[in-house]
Amino acid sequence: MTSQLIRIIIISLFLTVTHPLWADEIESEIKALEAQLIYEAAVEQVVDGEYDKALNGLNWVISAYPKTLHGRLATDKKGEVAILLQQPEPISGMSRAGLVGFGTFYTTWLGIGTLILADAEDPVPYGLVLIAGPLSGLAGSLRLTRDSELSDGQASLINLGGIWGIWQAVGAANLAGVDDKPTVGASMAGGAIGLALASSIVSGRDISPGDATLINFGGIWGTWFSICGAMALRDRSRDNRNFILGSAMTGGNVGLLTMAAWSTKLSMSRARARLINIGGIVGTLYGLGTSILLDIEPADKTFWSLMGLGGAVGLTAGAYFTRNYDTQASYFTESGVGLLNLEPVEKRWNLSFPSITVYPVGGGDARIPDIEVRTSLVQVRF
Repeated sequence: MTSQLIRIIIISLFLTVTHPLWADEIESEIKALEAQLIYEAAVEQVVDGEYDKALNGLNWVISAYPKTLHGRLATDKKGEVAILLQQPEPISGMSRAGLVGFGTFYTTWLGIGTLILADAEDPVPYGLVLIAGPLSGLAGSLRLTRDSELSDGQASLINLGGIWGIWQAVGAANLAGVDDKPTVGASMAGGAIGLALASSIVSGRDISPGDATLINFGGIWGTWFSICGAMALRDRSRDNRNFILGSAMTGGNVGLLTMAAWSTKLSMSRARARLINIGGIVGTLYGLGTSILLDIEPADKTFWSLMGLGGAVGLTAGAYFTRNYDTQASYFTESGVGLLNLEPVEKRWNLSFPSITVYPVGGGDARIPDIEVRTSLVQVRF
């Protein structure tokens, strides 16, 4: 009995003396692992071209884990990212594809429009244009954009300028009540003017992809809300086509110019802008669904009011629920780093033994139970 008591005392003294040693070693390993995960996530963002977020991650590693290997690597990497951050981002494949697509169709339309203006009645020239137009437009667009120094945001707005110019020119021609041939000519001229105007505006300006996306959606939603408002306010006793068309054109321009002025102050990413846009679409569908459930006819003013209100509520909800989307904490959670508890180790250090819990799936009888393993630092489910 005495020998067992002496053995227990010796073991207790040994654990008391050595505990701080291996506790510190484990703590250092955990810090090294956390630093590695944050550093690797930041490097992935460098590859994806998101230099702002990558720089935040590297600063985090440098400040929180300065004595680790990846803390020293982050210091060297930070200099590289700072240089890349000062350079304009190259045009992405998606934005280049948008320019190539518009160039292909616009070139083809220029050929068709020219034949219409020339009163060509023979179908052969039209067939030749439909064959040669897309090929020449595609080849020319690919060549012009291959060595382009445009950034992703600049390319997006130039593409928008061409499309918006055609839409405004055709709308103005319809409001003026001109014939088909002047409308065709207006569309051709509007596209060229839109491309030239947008190119001159974005030249030399640093436009982020998020800003370009906001401006695009500003024009689209301004047009849509104006249509909904015009349909709700229309007078059924007379022809409202010019009123609706004029409202759509005016509202679209107001939305586009408003977002062009606000976008630089919002500093929003392209991903968040698209999520907000999805919120607006969902809200519009909810408004449409409500009208169908209440058996409201499209001719009724309430039908359009509900869709406009739904879109506005959806955009507002999208902006609210994504308010932290571009923050550092949200970024690291999306990257998987946020799955770790990155609070200071001293506040959460605990050497308690893991507990194992076995329980049936769904609370009932099951052949294969869920097994949950918990420790103070890691939680694993399998």
